[in-house]
Amino acid sequence: MGARVHDARAALAHARLLFTRNVQSLTLDEALFAAGGHRSILGVLKHIGGWVHVYRSYAFDPGPTHWEHTSWPRNLRATVETSPEYLSEVIAWVDEGLQAWDDALAGVEDDELDRPHPLHWGGTAPLGEIVVMVDHEVMYHTGELNMLLSIARGEAWEYTEEVEENHISTYGHGVRPAWMSDEEARRHEAELRAAVRTTTGRG
Repeated sequence: MGARVHDARAALAHARLLFTRNVQSLTLDEALFAAGGHRSILGVLKHIGGWVHVYRSYAFDPGPTHWEHTSWPRNLRATVETSPEYLSEVIAWVDEGLQAWDDALAGVEDDELDRPHPLHWGGTAPLGEIVVMVDHEVMYHTGELNMLLSIARGEAWEYTEEVEENHISTYGHGVRPAWMSDEEARRHEAELRAAVRTTTGRG
């Protein structure tokens, strides 16, 4: 495996890791949350999965499968089942698609990244560019998922990474990172309380 294929696989592995971290404790109620809009977290998950599977199929399969006929969990594209089991299947489906991309890339050499491969809308692009498209799509919508989750959970920024919102009080809604010890967390929370007393005269 050449250095360029290694880097392409590493980029998708990073996107996969971010995705996994965001969905690892996802509940059904959270998955159905849309923040008053028309894109629920479950819908975002299905969109990511569709992208990952269709783009890989067109890039590598002799008889590729289009969006309408890809391997939607329980064969449901336009509808969903509001059950924890279905949610788990959708998450696993996205992960399977990312694993399939890694498996496919493991079988190519660097020069293959420059060769045109088919796209589902009828065009072609170098395989390396298709990898970038998929990587960016997964990262972009994982960010969307993360934003919806932060609203659903009433979460602000991670400890030590707070920024001033001005019009939104974020005090008491920070998220403690996994790496932070109890002592570090207590010290940081004390600093936050002191800052609130200084700026508001309360606390």
